[in-house]
Amino acid sequence: MAQFKHLFSPFKIGSLELRNRVFMSPHGMVGLGIGTDAQVGYFEARAKGGCGFMVIASCQVVPAPQVPPGWFIEAYNREHIPAIKRIVDAVHQHDSKIVVQGVWMQADPATGQASGMAPHTVLSDSQPRSMTVTEIKALVEAHIVAAQHAEEAGADGFEFPIGGGAGLQSFTSPLYNKRTDEYGGSLENRMRMVMEIIDGIRARCRPDFVVGLAVNADDTTLGGEGLSEGLAICKLLSDSGKVNWLRITARGQKPQMTHFHYPSSYMGEGTHVYAAAEVKKVVNIPVVSGGRILNAAFGDQLIDEGKLDMIFVARSVIADAEWPNKSRDGQTSEIRACIGDLEGCFLRSCIGHPVGCTVNPEIGSEHLPPLSPVAKSKRVVIAGGGPAGMQAALVAAQRGHNVTLLEKSGVLGGHVTLQAKLPGLEDRSDIIRWLQLQLGKHGVDIRLDTEATPQLIAELGAEAVIVATGARYTRNGVSKNQLAPIPGADLAHVLTPEDLLLDHARTGQRIVVYDNTAYEVGPGIAELLADQGKEVIFVTADSGLAMSVTEIGINKVISKRLLPKVTFVPQTVISAIDPANVKLVHLYTGEVTVLENVDNTIVVTSKPPNEALYHALVGSGVGSDLEVHLIGDAREARWSTFATDEAIKDGRRVGLIL
Repeated sequence: MAQFKHLFSPFKIGSLELRNRVFMSPHGMVGLGIGTDAQVGYFEARAKGGCGFMVIASCQVVPAPQVPPGWFIEAYNREHIPAIKRIVDAVHQHDSKIVVQGVWMQADPATGQASGMAPHTVLSDSQPRSMTVTEIKALVEAHIVAAQHAEEAGADGFEFPIGGGAGLQSFTSPLYNKRTDEYGGSLENRMRMVMEIIDGIRARCRPDFVVGLAVNADDTTLGGEGLSEGLAICKLLSDSGKVNWLRITARGQKPQMTHFHYPSSYMGEGTHVYAAAEVKKVVNIPVVSGGRILNAAFGDQLIDEGKLDMIFVARSVIADAEWPNKSRDGQTSEIRACIGDLEGCFLRSCIGHPVGCTVNPEIGSEHLPPLSPVAKSKRVVIAGGGPAGMQAALVAAQRGHNVTLLEKSGVLGGHVTLQAKLPGLEDRSDIIRWLQLQLGKHGVDIRLDTEATPQLIAELGAEAVIVATGARYTRNGVSKNQLAPIPGADLAHVLTPEDLLLDHARTGQRIVVYDNTAYEVGPGIAELLADQGKEVIFVTADSGLAMSVTEIGINKVISKRLLPKVTFVPQTVISAIDPANVKLVHLYTGEVTVLENVDNTIVVTSKPPNEALYHALVGSGVGSDLEVHLIGDAREARWSTFATDEAIKDGRRVGLIL
């Protein structure tokens, strides 16, 4: 701990004595169930892992009919107090403090917003009416009651947000609030209901019950003036003497600017810190901030520089519940780091699936006992060293099986290793590093440059085989938009991502990148080549870039990076390729154009499973006595989102049933 000046030292917020300055920011682990063993276990694991201050996310202060039932704790509902109490009690066992985040989700069509003059910006494309003063008073009361319920459950305090475009920001921000009564106009009027909530909590809850607010300090994303408004709000809250901390974010407007709210691997660490540093200059209460903090030493440095008082982390402790403890103890190589893809966590919630983590398949299992040894060890051979095969090997070895992993190429990682060679996706390599480290510790026999064949499997005396041979991009141009092969796609100058990134194929100066996967690989290849000084024409059947990651905002980041560097040709397919030219057809107009003097065409279109070994094993006598499992991309190839997420989960699944 000597390397840390501040982060792992005790700190005080209001009446709370905190063991360190690691703040687990609220994140909705939807899908775990309200008050279930899985939800309680999730929070307890992070408390045990070293988070000093935690928040139970997105507890509704009023009913939210537009939100799927059972997703979030209902802080307004007395029947949910026991669920909150279970979490609080579990966290308190590990000397961590925990508060409830009460949120007005604006998810009731029968309820208005601050002003009907502003469009609704979060859950739907609508423009609700203005709320009456009576309704405002009722909403104030709802927040106070929610805080009382949190106190009754044993929580240490209450936090509520006025940021991100949701809820109370429709009152505090002049972009939303066009009222002309006592709740609109001046800063004091726009903050009136916030102060009424705080006053009500102070009047009805015990004196040592702490209160904090999350503030979006920079509202430029929808046309605000910048930090001036946010700083004024923060100063008013601090000067009131009634608020114990401010959690500062910036530009994080959902869904318009989700990429700031949930910064991905394309963005650096500490995305909100610039705003927090300015807030620190005008307030006299603790400031909590962060934005994709991966490195505890960096967080300690931010505190030392006076830019904030505590760091908040979410995805770092989702990926590894022990992130604080491992960081404190210098065990950084043991940290299973967040890779910043946002797919296993936030994107899953966008489509109504349980939230998890791409790199951590144990989410929701923290309450279960550790993996138990098998009664009878098997000789297990795993064909393929991508994420699915590596995770399967790890779980099998942890359970006591004798595991041999065969990888045809000279490196582990499969499609993750390919992606990690692209600009902005370098962090993805860390999960391969971590898995390889764990496999070594558990004695897995890894054989590179070794192709798994039925004969070799038999020679190894395998009793169980896991086929994790993955998938490779097709070179014929077939995609979901174009089932017939492209004439000329078999020419030598037509390349796949593997040819370029893994086999280091040489390219010419004028290059067409043809992407029909709507993911990050095609744009990444285009950016990589453009940064090498190549002339790149990016052709896609879609109307935009990386459309599969639109809901998490990464498409906007990619577009800003790529469009200045390439020629973008949307809504277009390739109909033919010859040695020098590429023929294009517009999907909607049928207009034909020809790109001349093209040196290379790179096709990023689909990924057929590498299934030959599986069929050889199950379709012949060789595999008749074997236990054979097919997992990952070899079972169902994914060329866009959730490929790594599903592969790792699939690997864990089969490792548990051996």
